[in-house]
Amino acid sequence: MRVPLFANYGVFRPTLARPPSRARRFVTLAIETSCDDTSVAVLETKTLEDPATTLAQLHFHEKVTSNNAAFNGVHPLAALESHQENLANLVTEAIKRLPGKKRKPDFVSVTRGPGMRSNLFTGLDTAKGLAAAWKASRIPLVGVHHMQAHALTPRLVAALDAAENLSSAWEVTPHRTEEEIAATPNFPFLSILASGGHTLLIHSATLIKHDILASTSDVAVGECLDKIARIVLPREILQKAGGTMYGALLEQFAFPQDCVAHRHESSFTASEFCRRFESQYEYRVPKNHEEEMQRNVTKWGWAFNQPLARAGGGSKNKNLEMSFSGLMTAVERAVRYQHVQSTGKLTNIERSADDISLEERRDMAEFSMRAAFEHIAARLVLALQSTPATTVVVAGGVGANYYLRYVLASKLTAHGYGDVIVVFPPPNLCSDNAAMIAWTGTEMYRAGHRDKLSIRAIRRWPLDMLLSPPVEKTT
Repeated sequence: MRVPLFANYGVFRPTLARPPSRARRFVTLAIETSCDDTSVAVLETKTLEDPATTLAQLHFHEKVTSNNAAFNGVHPLAALESHQENLANLVTEAIKRLPGKKRKPDFVSVTRGPGMRSNLFTGLDTAKGLAAAWKASRIPLVGVHHMQAHALTPRLVAALDAAENLSSAWEVTPHRTEEEIAATPNFPFLSILASGGHTLLIHSATLIKHDILASTSDVAVGECLDKIARIVLPREILQKAGGTMYGALLEQFAFPQDCVAHRHESSFTASEFCRRFESQYEYRVPKNHEEEMQRNVTKWGWAFNQPLARAGGGSKNKNLEMSFSGLMTAVERAVRYQHVQSTGKLTNIERSADDISLEERRDMAEFSMRAAFEHIAARLVLALQSTPATTVVVAGGVGANYYLRYVLASKLTAHGYGDVIVVFPPPNLCSDNAAMIAWTGTEMYRAGHRDKLSIRAIRRWPLDMLLSPPVEKTT
């Protein structure tokens, strides 16, 4: 399904007229095809002198997500075929929306990696073709790191909001030099990048320096929640879903009263976020490990503990390692086998799907998410103890989960970090999209980065190797 992505919660951003001016602005056409979303955007930016503020305007932003419902998850071939069917059409529409008479951008931005290699090459080769066709106009190519783009998304949102609030300034204020970008959050900051393919805790010191503080040793949290959703959700809900956004379905099922979209506000202090949403969640941070373990035992007999909480006598609970495969196994066993309610012990007696009530399934959905999110929050607190920061960005597809946001804010507040600013992109910019690629391409371009037309897609590209990507062998 083709989706226009200009809007936050259905309200379109105003189109800002391009005034007759010699002042140089920067326009990029961006392409994102790293997974199952085919997305194209046209972004224009301008930086004001006083106060130093970068404005951004999306002239075009749409995406098409491949239909993977029959496969219960992203199928590489189905995603590739969707890119092949839809990318050229989106690019054609995007070119029509390029501002100015010449209908050409200043540069082309494209996701280079990480991601599915064949899918990446579809977008990268298209971007190369555009840059080659516009070579006479000296329009360069900028390859973008997918996870860097997620981390910088709040800066894009700040620039879009600034343009909305200062539309008159867009037209009349002189621009600054091309090297400068002024957007919040300012470097340095910490980021939690949580999606179906990644779970990272990073320290972003500068535009090009991103240190990985923690990552998952097995599956990503998004993959974990998707599998739990397929196990826990009633069959009729899965059949009506019409897509593979299982993690989002899990949140809606656990908290049905919150199905109405929250109004987006980009940043809060952790304590302020807790105050605003405490009426919607019964979650409270346990005072200690013993209280947490007692709380986890449910009236149904099963318990979903925070991953690694008991590993090695509890020692792993005090380092930055993350793991989610054990939680998936615990949920799978709770669904499949009966428990002794008085002791919580697992039996070898299987039970049918009809034996599990709707109430128990909702508890499974909520408590499995709670265990996963407390696990991430605990690592964030540990990271802040060794790497102090005043701002934490939560991005990636799972970053749109409001229960994750509340657990993180609650954990920060309970551990004395209530004044830390937590920044959340709007949900439509948490999942993969070309707008974040356009913005990151713009930041890199203004900092002087260009790529040759000979670059190749990179399936695995550690974020801390941003400027020296690994050479992947094909044999």
